[in-house]
Amino acid sequence: MPPNSSTTARGLTYAGILPFAAGLAGQVFAPEAAPWREWTAAYGAVIAAFIAGIHWAVHLFFGDKAPVNLLISSNVLALAAWGALLLPAGPGPFRLLVLVFLALVLIDRRLYRAELIPDWFYRLRLQASAAVSLCLLGMAVAVM
Repeated sequence: MPPNSSTTARGLTYAGILPFAAGLAGQVFAPEAAPWREWTAAYGAVIAAFIAGIHWAVHLFFGDKAPVNLLISSNVLALAAWGALLLPAGPGPFRLLVLVFLALVLIDRRLYRAELIPDWFYRLRLQASAAVSLCLLGMAVAVM
């Protein structure tokens, strides 16, 4: 990996947390100004599917060493994220998305322990997943 790629990945990841924080702030401070719930849930589903796609790529390159069947787990979690969009309005979609993000980071933990993803990436995923999960939990409370 080129030397500045991890720096770029970190910057893009942290920037990717901003829509979750903006959705939560909008829902708390100006709930009628925009469809914050729908936007935040949709963005969460997209990002969860993106991370599931990373797992798919790990499988393509290291599938024989992977501690879980990443093709199955990535598809199940991407579908669960999409399923969150089908739930009725309220805290349910955000609770489900939190579970999806936690499952994704648990898979990352297994991939890290199997030495299939680098330390910097695993730490980044932990930080981002914590921030995203807190925002989603905040949304679940805010929409009750």
